[in-house]
Amino acid sequence: MYYNILVILLSVILTALVAGNNLSAAVGTLIGSRILSRSGGTIIGVAGFAAGLLLQGNSLHGTAESLLPRSDPLISYALIVALIIFVMATYFRVPLSLIMALVGTSVGISIRLGYAINEPLVLLIVGTWALAPLLSISIAFLINRQFIRSQPRDVWRFALSMKIALIAVSFVTAFTLGANTLGFIEQVSGLRGLAVLYLIGGIAIGSIFLSKGVIKRVGQEMYLMRYTNAFVSLIVSSVLVEGATILGIPLSNTQTLTSSVFGTGLSYRNKLMEMRPFLITVATWVISPLSGLVLGLLV
Repeated sequence: MYYNILVILLSVILTALVAGNNLSAAVGTLIGSRILSRSGGTIIGVAGFAAGLLLQGNSLHGTAESLLPRSDPLISYALIVALIIFVMATYFRVPLSLIMALVGTSVGISIRLGYAINEPLVLLIVGTWALAPLLSISIAFLINRQFIRSQPRDVWRFALSMKIALIAVSFVTAFTLGANTLGFIEQVSGLRGLAVLYLIGGIAIGSIFLSKGVIKRVGQEMYLMRYTNAFVSLIVSSVLVEGATILGIPLSNTQTLTSSVFGTGLSYRNKLMEMRPFLITVATWVISPLSGLVLGLLV
């Protein structure tokens, strides 16, 4: 009973932190460009997170069961490790991925306890993590290059269309994160039925109370992007994460979105791109699962 309550509590905390930290990725452009107010953008984000979790959260059920034994003490340990890694990364302002850390921790625990590992699944996940950034960069580069080459006849009508499209794709981005990242937390935790409502509460708490600073900073940064750049980055990221969700593969929205933003930047011939921030972010994609794996082996 004690561990069951602990699992629920940890799941809600992680959900709140993920929602608060990632709300900016979904709706930062809407708020930064004043297409919507902060409250309006938050509603879009919360609705997307919740809809994704409720409608597709069970897509990663088989993956979660294959990676981690169904034991409340072990699940609690995995969630605690993921929480520690996430909090430390946030403190040091390092963009580590929670879902990658949680996968690494789950695999580490299973190896430590001699639990049968689904090696093809693990290889598929790692392969997806390696391929997704390359696809994000390439697809975003090609699509944004087409936007650059095409000149709209009616600039004002085009701008209005892009605003409406950004609202739609921001919801879709939140939906895919709810389905994949939050859905993976739900499936690892083993929450079922009405217990999922606790996670919905965590989404609301994190989005409302833990996102203000991140929303302001990221919203202003993304506003520096053109509407088309933001649209391309969000839609490419959303499609890839949704595809991973359908296949039951945990994939970080941050990974695909960062890569697609980088791809849109590369599509400008005369625009200088600073590689160092992107390379640091890429390094964290390796550190996240490895740190989780090592701590999982210490169970």
